[in-house]
Amino acid sequence: MRMAPRVKSIEDLRRELQARENQLGKLEARRQKLLKRLGRVDREIAAAGGEARTGNGRRRGRPPGKPGKPGRPGRRRRATGTPLPQYIQQVLAKSSEGMRAKDIAAAVTKAGYKSHSKDFYGIVAATLRDESAFKRVSRGVYKLK
Repeated sequence: MRMAPRVKSIEDLRRELQARENQLGKLEARRQKLLKRLGRVDREIAAAGGEARTGNGRRRGRPPGKPGKPGRPGRRRRATGTPLPQYIQQVLAKSSEGMRAKDIAAAVTKAGYKSHSKDFYGIVAATLRDESAFKRVSRGVYKLK
């Protein structure tokens, strides 16, 4: 047989609320002490020439998402070598009547351009929209200007 839950009186609820408020005050005071102590440790780390880190491994004072060390997951790497537009120009120089964007993307990859993009075709298509370097012959077909 299931018993009905005990109904608390207003006085019981007030005591419980007071106890929780006291606990919250103690926790906030403890947090302030820890933050003060952490600040001292951060200053010691900075004096030793290091960078203080937050609890999640990020450096303090640096907004998340900024580029960091290469090789870390979720971080961008700086491009090196020949830029994509130059590869596209080299590929299109071999074609007199123009090429489809899909074929250009394949030829650029074959020519040695390295990309880790999941949508490399989209990057090539966006680069081809530059009217100062490339001319659109028909839908999806481009050649050099």
